[in-house]
Amino acid sequence: MLTSKDFSTALYALSKAKGYAATVVLTLGLTLGTLIAMFNLNYQILAAPLPYPDDEQLVVGSASWLAKDGSVLFQRVLPNSTFPVYQQLSDKVSDHALYGYSFTDLTLRDLANSPVIQVAYATSGFMRMYQMPMLHGRAFSQEEDTGSHQPVAVLSEQIWRSHYNADPALVGRSVRIGERDYKVIGIASSRFSEPRLISTARHTDVWLPWDFNPVVPRDRSSVSGWQFYLAKLKSPDLRQAFAQELTALTNDRYQEAALPGQAGRSLVFNAEPLRQILHGDSGSRTLWMLAGSMLLLLIAATNIMNLLFSRAARQQRAMSIQVALGAQRRHILGTILAELSWLMLGALLLAFAVAEAAYALLRQYAADSLPGIATLGLDWPVLLFAILSCLLLGLIFGQLINTQINYRAIQKNLQSSGKGSGVQISRRTRQWLICAQVTLAAMLLVCCLQVLLQALTQLHQDVGFASRDRYQITIDDATPAPAAGLPGDQRLALLRQRNMELSQVRDILLQHPAVEAAAVTNYPPVSFDGLFGVLNAVADPAESTQSLISRYTSTDQYYLPLFAIPLLQGRNFTAQEVSTQALVIIINQTFAEKLRPDGQVLGLRLHNQTGSQSYEVIGVSANHQLPDAWSAIEPNRSYMPRSVTGTASLALQLKPGMSIDKTAINQAMAQVSPQFKAAALHSMADNIDRVLLRNYLAAAVTTALVVLSFVLAAIGIYGVLSYSVQLRRFELGVRMAIGARPGTILRQLLGENLKPVLAGLVLAAALLVALWLGLQHTTFMVELSAGGFALPLVLIILLTTLTSLLSVWGIIRKPAIYALQGQ
Repeated sequence: MLTSKDFSTALYALSKAKGYAATVVLTLGLTLGTLIAMFNLNYQILAAPLPYPDDEQLVVGSASWLAKDGSVLFQRVLPNSTFPVYQQLSDKVSDHALYGYSFTDLTLRDLANSPVIQVAYATSGFMRMYQMPMLHGRAFSQEEDTGSHQPVAVLSEQIWRSHYNADPALVGRSVRIGERDYKVIGIASSRFSEPRLISTARHTDVWLPWDFNPVVPRDRSSVSGWQFYLAKLKSPDLRQAFAQELTALTNDRYQEAALPGQAGRSLVFNAEPLRQILHGDSGSRTLWMLAGSMLLLLIAATNIMNLLFSRAARQQRAMSIQVALGAQRRHILGTILAELSWLMLGALLLAFAVAEAAYALLRQYAADSLPGIATLGLDWPVLLFAILSCLLLGLIFGQLINTQINYRAIQKNLQSSGKGSGVQISRRTRQWLICAQVTLAAMLLVCCLQVLLQALTQLHQDVGFASRDRYQITIDDATPAPAAGLPGDQRLALLRQRNMELSQVRDILLQHPAVEAAAVTNYPPVSFDGLFGVLNAVADPAESTQSLISRYTSTDQYYLPLFAIPLLQGRNFTAQEVSTQALVIIINQTFAEKLRPDGQVLGLRLHNQTGSQSYEVIGVSANHQLPDAWSAIEPNRSYMPRSVTGTASLALQLKPGMSIDKTAINQAMAQVSPQFKAAALHSMADNIDRVLLRNYLAAAVTTALVVLSFVLAAIGIYGVLSYSVQLRRFELGVRMAIGARPGTILRQLLGENLKPVLAGLVLAAALLVALWLGLQHTTFMVELSAGGFALPLVLIILLTTLTSLLSVWGIIRKPAIYALQGQ
């Protein structure tokens, strides 16, 4: 049993070996801190309870939209025709709600600076199920549910403080959003942990009643994303039965309202657990990060083993004196364990500091791509994991050192004046340490480099359109929507009038000294929020069920030149075609090859689903190269000179070095219509970075792991080889004295050192093959690169060569007499 004397003696001994102690604490603290941070991240994603009561009973409902052949067209959508289904409470549910997000940026129009806000639409069940805490006022009540059309609003505390000076009197007053005034009935506390259903980056500033969701009055055949049916089941075991019940109801309502072009399509209702929606596939990514940090810690542990063995060898004289004074084996082991305890304590404290630094980095750079970042911190599961990890490592280190101590040899060591060694690292142990280092480092390097090269390839790939100095200007349009019963020609006239006004705004902005080009559009090539329009078309009116879906952009003749999107065939829109909204269309190469294998589609016609209109293909644009969350490959794209409905944006290209602000844009809009407000300016380069955020995160994490693993492997291999050379110093001196040249000695040492290195590489290859075979049964996909395998091999061989040279250089560069004298 350890005593206070053991600890005080160990602390004094470590104070005399500051370099050794610092190396162990730094090596173990950095790697253990990384492991703690990754464990905490995985715990928050996979196991930590959600901050809602009975969270295992909460489900998020949406539908998978299936094509005629059963393939999934879109996931997590809801047809507008099915909304009434979700207003009836199932007997399997204790509470429910409709919940949806605004597709567009909106502004607070009652404030002079018109700050942009993010809006969600909800029924009262949302605030009950998720127990929204109120700072002032109240949440929605059942009297404000669907059909009541009560213009009320709940504001977030952040909006209330930043734009209304935290005035409690705001409750009961009105704020203006769009074309309507809403009475503020409550301020949601910042303690509310909002469920981020579509993105960890999306936060809600204002909640409005479901009746004011702009998707509600749309065509019943429309299918909308970002709309959810939230439910609290009476029991988690009812989830499958609930999904089956809603599938039948949802699909029946959809089929009633489906257009001819949608014939054969169907819906499958999905009741997904809330945790699955919030965390998605993040667990699979963070588990790999956890595995990488564990390998890093194992590499560091092998380094520390070598340091511990070397220190035990250097302490053999002191151990011999202790034995001569009557110390037993347990006394010697107690001193070693006391030293280990101090080292483990120092490493643990440093590890907590490293983990906190990792949390700060994750919050700054990964908050928009990984869930659970905001809740990272020191809690009991993490503390227990860290302490148990330290205890386990300490016991393993202590046991390994104990196996290397030859107690009888130590007893004889004092009698032989210190010649020989009671504590030496055997040749087999040294080779095992090198083999372990190489195996772990090779596995980590190969895995990380494969991911890194794939991420870098995507990051450096030309996306297929220009983004520098290009901006997306989202518009808060308060123009009243055409009345539901308005005749079609009058509705069309109103839409054309609105489009003409947007074109006038564009023309005014073109006169601004900072603007190089401008276009009116519903969406740019990549939107800040990842949204896009959808066009259903058929190639043959006689086959109306064989519709083709494409990402649809409504725009003008300035759009393609502004983004430098090349035309592979045909021509751009003319001003006449834009002004008359001619029935012409430009499609991308992917779409063209779907229509004809050779892609020669100029002059072909595409038809709407009812067959009432047809559009002539006048051009084929180049594909984009920017996979996103909706499609891993380039989807069909189409461009048409039609009125911008729903989402309205301006695309601007600024002159190099120039800038423009919302004030200047709003002044241009005010000259045309008071209904238009510039909500926000989004850089196209930033929009692209949002799509590539996972690639940036993967590149950053794998680069750090590659560098750390290589450095740790270099230190560890050098430490073992240097120790081996020191043991053979006299032998090498003799060989040099009888004529062996330095190059000959170096080649022989290199040949000996490469044996355990090659063994480690073979073992790593076998483990990597087993890992690859295991991945074939999962959804995790990585494109293999030959460079990702060859580079680690070259690096490790080069590392062995350099460390072999460095370990022996101090001996072979001097005359043999120095080695023979032990200098």
